[in-house]
Amino acid sequence: MRKGEMRHRWDDEDIRQILLDEAGKEPVPESLRPENMEAWLRQRCGGQQGTPAGYAEDEDQKGNGRKPGRHTRRWYGALAAAACLALMLFAAGRHMDWNLTSEDKTAEIPADDAAADVGESAEESVFEEGTTYAELYQAFDKYWSKEEKSYLFSESYAVDDTATDAAGDADMETADMDVGASSSGGMEYEKSVAEDGMIPDKDSEAADTAEDADMAEGGEAAGEEDYGKTNQQEEAVEEADILKNDGRYLYWVSEWKGGAERTVRIIDTKGGLKEAARVGKFEGVEDIYVWKDKLAVIEPSWAVGGVCGDYSEPLEPAYSYSRVYIYDISDRTNPQEYHTFTMKGDCMDSRISDGYLYLFVSCDTSKPKSEEDLRAYVPMLDGKPIQEDRITFPEESEADSYLVMASVDMEHPDKFTDTRALVTSADRFYVSQSSIYVADTQYISYQEAGRQSDSTVLYRYSYKDGKMRKEARGTVKGTLRDDMAMNEYQGHLRLVTTVQSEDVIKIVDDITGEFLGYDDAEPKTTNSLYVLDAGLETVGKIEGLAEDERVYSARFMGNTGYFVTFRETDPLFSVDLSDPRNPKILGELKISGFSEYLHFYADNLLLGIGMEADEETGATGYLKLSMFDISTPEDVKEQFKMELSGFEYSDALYDYKAVLIDTKKNLFGFSAEDFEEEKTMYLLFTFENGEFRKVMEIDCSDYDRYGYGFRGTYIGERFFLLADNGLVEEYSLADGSKTGALEP
Repeated sequence: MRKGEMRHRWDDEDIRQILLDEAGKEPVPESLRPENMEAWLRQRCGGQQGTPAGYAEDEDQKGNGRKPGRHTRRWYGALAAAACLALMLFAAGRHMDWNLTSEDKTAEIPADDAAADVGESAEESVFEEGTTYAELYQAFDKYWSKEEKSYLFSESYAVDDTATDAAGDADMETADMDVGASSSGGMEYEKSVAEDGMIPDKDSEAADTAEDADMAEGGEAAGEEDYGKTNQQEEAVEEADILKNDGRYLYWVSEWKGGAERTVRIIDTKGGLKEAARVGKFEGVEDIYVWKDKLAVIEPSWAVGGVCGDYSEPLEPAYSYSRVYIYDISDRTNPQEYHTFTMKGDCMDSRISDGYLYLFVSCDTSKPKSEEDLRAYVPMLDGKPIQEDRITFPEESEADSYLVMASVDMEHPDKFTDTRALVTSADRFYVSQSSIYVADTQYISYQEAGRQSDSTVLYRYSYKDGKMRKEARGTVKGTLRDDMAMNEYQGHLRLVTTVQSEDVIKIVDDITGEFLGYDDAEPKTTNSLYVLDAGLETVGKIEGLAEDERVYSARFMGNTGYFVTFRETDPLFSVDLSDPRNPKILGELKISGFSEYLHFYADNLLLGIGMEADEETGATGYLKLSMFDISTPEDVKEQFKMELSGFEYSDALYDYKAVLIDTKKNLFGFSAEDFEEEKTMYLLFTFENGEFRKVMEIDCSDYDRYGYGFRGTYIGERFFLLADNGLVEEYSLADGSKTGALEP
């Protein structure tokens, strides 16, 4: 949600309802639904990842080095919503055919009564691994044909072999470099940094290097862990971020000398603040990891770019690549590039578990000139196509893209340990200590009449020692709307979904009987909780919860689950999951506003970070902190709340990694913005004597000094504010005084 959208939480259904009211109940046709308008715009603009010509790159994207897809999707969604306003000007567009490609079509909910109850069967028979390139080509060809017809000028287009081969060769060259060689920002960059005097003389650092011997594996100070860590879902499964902290050194993705490129600054906090090194000069950085004496940097790259022009000629497809650089940082003052991996596609997520890095990449396909041109429609890893026996093509899949999963041994990160590919458009992941869960959203199908609902197809892979194995496939009604909405416990997957259902009506001409298309009626929104076994077969469920509301946040702990839905008030549901086959609602607390993020804070306490809202209209107000007493799950109480007057937005609402939180230290913090006063602050809180207390408030409104983005972390009693432009400031947690600064 962007800055200008905070007074009210807009989504597809809100827009749709307003259009209905304003157009005198004119039926919103399938072709003008926001998701289909968005899909059409994606096609016309050359794919999901491109930024249309004439539009500047998203400031958040430039400022935080995050995944391009996270922000460009918002642009398409907003433009799709605006395009829907055409309904109020003319009704004739309701029968327009937007010719959506297969990736925007969704699997139909079976009409048969026995099969309609999705989630009851794991359907393992259609989840077979291994296929052939010929089968893939034949299956994708029908989608490419539809894709061609979607252009206003339906000329055929083909992959530019020269450009693609050049990109692939470049990636091969990068991937095959000798140990210690340089890519974008490797040794040549480090040399220039040394010449500029930014890296301290090696001899002068000899004593500090020797003192590093007291650092435990992973960079942690021996015998203590009093420092900020990445906020993650599973304690034993590490997640990537743009800021890492090992107890002495801070690793921060920031601008390269005030430009659009990015670098990773290594900041030594011992005895004051000083820069140990800068690593790389990248086009962008999505995420980083620090594991023992290794630094992993994930960079998005483009092989061929397409722009949205005046449609005078066919659009070129865009080819995105992800590069994963591994650096040896045993000497923090002199990082050495160790190896570089390349994967065609966008890196959507990743994890490190038991010393292995797991990467999840979305790889699109494009029509080649010939079937032999595998680069266009087969995932490429280090410049080579993934093996046929590593690809799973579900029989019912209508996607024309892949999820590529690859693992790397961080002890010896010189080759992929294992690789897998699944034909799917999945974009949500949850990784427990033993399983990888992949979620593929299936929107309502408008291809046949009847009551239809959206759904989520789930895939489970087991993993160990870097090896991944397909295990099961299943389906549940509804879609996942929160990052924490999935959780594995004692062999069962628990998840909460929001279910959209509608009557799909066949429209025919009253006079000629000509089929005109499909329309929808009687939309309904409910919420469901499902419990699935290891085979992804539903063993327990609660359906039909909180009609006309949607899930905003969820959290599971042991045999109890909590989730928040919202429309005008905030029902916080507590659920007993002790019997997986018979989950029960224990309680329902209704308060004003809603919590976008939930975190178990201490014994019998649950922290909520969200928005206050008007109980009559549901219009959102300012940020709100809530502390819930969950000592009696049947009777949850809001023990204390604090409205942050004036503050209307925080990254904490939509990116849980933006929350600095340590329950043992009784400390949490995040950035917040006041649009009316044009004020941006970093806020630190504690919870004492039954109420929130503000520990620190740092004014970051000066853009020239702080830029657009910043994060906070701590070591001992020192708090560090790191700005996107490279600035680092140090404060005392004891009295809030500023004790040091490292300029960009």
